[in-house]
Amino acid sequence: MHWIYAHLIENFLLQNDWMQRKGASSLVCSVHVLTYLVPFLFTGLTWKQVAMIGAQHWFQDRFGGAALWQRLWRQTPPDRWPQGRLWVDQTMHVLWIAAVAAL
Repeated sequence: MHWIYAHLIENFLLQNDWMQRKGASSLVCSVHVLTYLVPFLFTGLTWKQVAMIGAQHWFQDRFGGAALWQRLWRQTPPDRWPQGRLWVDQTMHVLWIAAVAAL
């Protein structure tokens, strides 16, 4: 399985409403990330690569990396671009995964 499929399967198909609260709780974020990593076990990536992907995913989701990025770069606020945070979040995740997969 290609890593992009693994990312899409968990972040969109397996993530439930409870897991969406990952920014408010380290426990919820940890459960989300552990679930997120299961499809990556079928990608052929090493366990170190999977661990790197999991660590970045946890920190980004737990501490609102996309929101921080949008504030830093003064991007269009959520009231004028509601989907912006989702697009920034997914772009950050995919770029990190691609970099790790290339190691």
